[in-house]
Amino acid sequence: MQYNLKEPYFHKGGGLGMPAVDKWANEWYLKEKFQNPIVTIERYESDEDMEISNGEKYDVYFDDYLDNSYENEYLADGYLSEMDGISDDIYSDLVNPAVGPEEPIEHLLFIGRNTKSGAHLHIEDDFILHQIVGKKIVYMVDFEDLAMNGLWSSYGNFSKENFFNLPQSMDSKIHRIEMEPGDILYIPPWVWHATENIGYSIAVTKVFERDTSYLKTKRFKKLWWRHYTMSIKETLRTIGGWFSRSEN
Repeated sequence: MQYNLKEPYFHKGGGLGMPAVDKWANEWYLKEKFQNPIVTIERYESDEDMEISNGEKYDVYFDDYLDNSYENEYLADGYLSEMDGISDDIYSDLVNPAVGPEEPIEHLLFIGRNTKSGAHLHIEDDFILHQIVGKKIVYMVDFEDLAMNGLWSSYGNFSKENFFNLPQSMDSKIHRIEMEPGDILYIPPWVWHATENIGYSIAVTKVFERDTSYLKTKRFKKLWWRHYTMSIKETLRTIGGWFSRSEN
């Protein structure tokens, strides 16, 4: 597979040669190979909180999460490099000839049951999502179609809008990709995407360093300037609101 693509790329069955697709549906195998590290999960108070990825973070043991995973909990962005003691077999299971020989700089683990993630984008690097167990729907829209949170927000790469409550007028702009075990999806920077797990789902995203020449393109500079000026205006409105409340 080529890297530094300008548009998302969906490869149906592109990961069927990856051993994890056959092995990871076995929960006992996962427990043996992960060796029960501590992982961070997100827990949501409501469906709306889940749809904007606004959850409280908790550290739990991996085996306990597998045994007690609920629909309001999500193991999202689990950095394999930070999980102590996992077997090298986990990395061997994730080798995919279709992606090429280049080594990723990180592997991100996602495990959830009927969970969702809010619309977000990646600022840099290439992300290749591998669906391993169960089904996932990925919704994608162009950068111009949503507004980012402010520059100083802790959710700076998430959209202000709840993607799952967008008006029907947006339907024609949304690309819906249904992923099954063995499917892979290439996501370049600056593409909005939200996800929905259908039932029990396991996925791993491989992160690859990207050629940053795209940062010099006219389109990128235009998009970044648009986001920057909007963030400045929002900050000024917020400061103005503070002064108004203090005067009252």
